[in-house]
Amino acid sequence: MSKRISPEKLREFCVQAFVKCGITPERAGIIADVLVMTDTWGTFSHGTGALKHYVNTMKAGGINPTASPEVIAEGASWAVVDGHSCMGMLSCTLAMTMAIEKARKSTIAWVGVRNSSHFGAAGYYANMAVDQGMIGIAMSNADPNMVVPGARGHVIGNNPMAYAVPAGDEFPILFDIALSAVAAGKIYAKKALGQSIPSDWITDADGLPTSDPSQWPHSGSMMPMAGHKGYGIALLIEVLAGVLTGAGMLSEVKSWMWSSDQPSRLGDAFIAIDVGAILPLEDFKRRVDHVIREIRQAPKAKGSERVYAPGEMEWEKRKDALKNGIPLPEPVFADLDRVGKQLGLDTHLLE
Repeated sequence: MSKRISPEKLREFCVQAFVKCGITPERAGIIADVLVMTDTWGTFSHGTGALKHYVNTMKAGGINPTASPEVIAEGASWAVVDGHSCMGMLSCTLAMTMAIEKARKSTIAWVGVRNSSHFGAAGYYANMAVDQGMIGIAMSNADPNMVVPGARGHVIGNNPMAYAVPAGDEFPILFDIALSAVAAGKIYAKKALGQSIPSDWITDADGLPTSDPSQWPHSGSMMPMAGHKGYGIALLIEVLAGVLTGAGMLSEVKSWMWSSDQPSRLGDAFIAIDVGAILPLEDFKRRVDHVIREIRQAPKAKGSERVYAPGEMEWEKRKDALKNGIPLPEPVFADLDRVGKQLGLDTHLLE
């Protein structure tokens, strides 16, 4: 079941909640924009459904609501931002904005963040570059929650990454994933129902594949997608977002939900590519449209009604949400209502 709410009302509710936590209205608006746009894409796990966790982590001390991100080093095509454990959206929007500005002069730019906090959906930051006619790439390391081939237990994070590519008449290409074989939420759902799972989702206490989720995540770990391939990409992100930025690495990174009283020490990295410096932007967009249409027109498998380009589903959901309201799942509404009452807010905006 879901209930529709206008993006404007949902944004205002989130702003009020973050202000109650000690964040300035301007910064609260930045955070709310990230969460609400994520909800319009239908990615409710990383949108306003996470508001309760952010509030609890700020209350516990793992996120500092009054801290400000700081640029601590930079060159012509790169920079490093220290987030000082502020809300991750603040340091990360700053970082991607800087990457875009530097790419205008250098064609390609990288900006990293240390001492970051959970930043929501990586796709939001990648899409910031698309809005400026650029290719955007965003990534973050994560607290160890994934095994690697030959090991057992939690070794590396299921480090998320996203890329976005501007198009012409078509929707921008948008791809946003974490590197585990499946989202943790699907494992929790099966576990709650007492159901078995595919044997390539998690390992048991001995590091072997299992279809029984009853002991996870206390023992065993999530498996990387595509085995060693997912592991290898996760390690690349660990280098670009954790090692290169001076952030926490592997076991130094703490869970923003399960260790909410400790700074996460996350690392993020953002790359912007100014395609117009290499190829006229309109030519590039036409070529991207051609790629999207050729893929979409591929022969369909038996029973398939449509072939989608990455992000096409999300953009169509956003178009509907902007017109008819965001179809928030009932559990998200319930969580928002509880947060509102906890903070003493007037919850009429959720009606």
